Amino acid sequence: MAYRDYTADGSYWTVRKQGATYWVARIRKSNGSYEWLDVWGGYERAGAAAGAAAQLAYQQARKDVLQELVGNLHTALDQAGLGAPPPAPVRPDRAKLPPVAELDDPEN
Repeated sequence: MAYRDYTADGSYWTVRKQGATYWVARIRKSNGSYEWLDVWGGYERAGAAAGAAAQLAYQQARKDVLQELVGNLHTALDQAGLGAPPPAPVRPDRAKLPPVAELDDPEN
């Protein structure tokens, strides 16, 4: 993970100024240029935009960490033999099947 990769997908929330507006955006560096993935909104003051970007980055990081923890927990439980049992095989309901004679009849 590089210094600026704040999220699991390698993107990060930041502020970019265009004209008099400070835009809060999630961007990713790709092939030497920056790709805008999401735009949260525009602000008149840099401080307000930076606060929004920080909150969005925190929420994204929290979501990414929880997702990884859940995956690690399930892996650890499986390795300890405490994972969920495999699903039961699906058996057809015999009452809904046609009689065997009908299945073997070449005219049907």
